[in-house]
Amino acid sequence: MELKFLLIGFACVVAGMLTVATLLKWREVRAVSRWLPAPGKIVSSRAEARVVTSLGSGSERRGSTETRNFPAITFEYKVGGKTFRSSSYSVQENLGNFAVPETLARSPKGADVTVFYDPSDPAKAVIERTMPDGALKFMAQLSAGLVIGALVLVFSVGGLLEAIGPHLPMPQNLGAAALLLVMGLFILRMGFAQKSLAERAAKWPITTGRIDASGLQKFQIRDRLQGGGYRPWRTVFKSRVVYSYSVVGQRYAADRIAFGSNVTASLPSLVSGQSERYLQGDKVEVRYDPANPAAAVLECRVRGLWVLWVSASAFLAGAALLVGVV
Repeated sequence: MELKFLLIGFACVVAGMLTVATLLKWREVRAVSRWLPAPGKIVSSRAEARVVTSLGSGSERRGSTETRNFPAITFEYKVGGKTFRSSSYSVQENLGNFAVPETLARSPKGADVTVFYDPSDPAKAVIERTMPDGALKFMAQLSAGLVIGALVLVFSVGGLLEAIGPHLPMPQNLGAAALLLVMGLFILRMGFAQKSLAERAAKWPITTGRIDASGLQKFQIRDRLQGGGYRPWRTVFKSRVVYSYSVVGQRYAADRIAFGSNVTASLPSLVSGQSERYLQGDKVEVRYDPANPAAAVLECRVRGLWVLWVSASAFLAGAALLVGVV
C-alpha cells in the first residue's frame, strides 16, 4: 500500500512541475503576443557551439560540461529612430542539438523579417513569438496523463499481484520482487534502445572532422542516498574530446565519441584512453544524423553496454529469487 501511494505521489509531483512550467511558458507567450511589430533584418545566422553543464543520472555534478550546437541568430530593427540589435530570436526553448538547420533556414543572413518588440522596453524583441502548434496542449495532456497513468498502473498491477501471489512459493516478497522486475525491464529496454541507436548511426553519412581539444576534465560529483539526501562531494575525471565538422556549409562541434554514458573514475589513468586515442589536430571521420546534423558520433558502439545487460540480469534474477521461482 505504501508503494502505491509513493508511486502516485511521485507522478503527482512530476505532473505538478510540468504544469507550473506550462503555465509560466503560457504567460510568457501571452505577454509576447502583445508586443508591437517593426521591420528588421537578419545580420548573422549560423550554428554556434556552446559549452553547457551536463546532467548526471541519480547524482549532482559540479564542473562537468558538454558541447551542444545552437542556432545563433542576430537581427537589427529600429524603434523611434533608434537602432537595436538582439539575439533572442524566439520564445521557444532550445536545449541544443535541436532543429538547428531548420531554424537557420527560416532566418538566413540578410533576410528582411518582422520583429516584435516590447513597447515598455524596446531592447527586448523576438522574431518568432509563438510556440509550435499544440505544444502547450501537449504539456497539459502529459501532466494529466502522468497522474491518470500512475493510478491505472498502480491499481491494475496491484490487482495482478494479488491474483498471482497465491501461486508463488514466497508471495510475501511479491511487492519487492515486482519493483526489481520493473527496474530490470527498464534497464533492458534502455540497453536495446542504445544498441538500436548505434546500429542506425552506422548508416549515417560520413564527413571529415578535426579534433579541436583532447584531454581530461576534472569535476565533482555526489550521489543520492536511497533514504534521501546526498553523499559527500568527491572528485572524479572523464575524457573530453571535442571535434568540429561541417555539413552543407554549416560548422558544428560535438564531444560525443560513442553512445552510452560517460565513464568517470577517481584516478585519471583509468579514463585517459579516449583522450590518448584522439589527439588535438587529428583528422577523424564523423558520422552525423542526416535528420539532425548537430548530432554526431565518432564510434558506432555503445560504451558500457555490458553493464546494462549485467544490471538487467541481476534485477530480474533478484526478482525471481525473492518469490522463490528459482
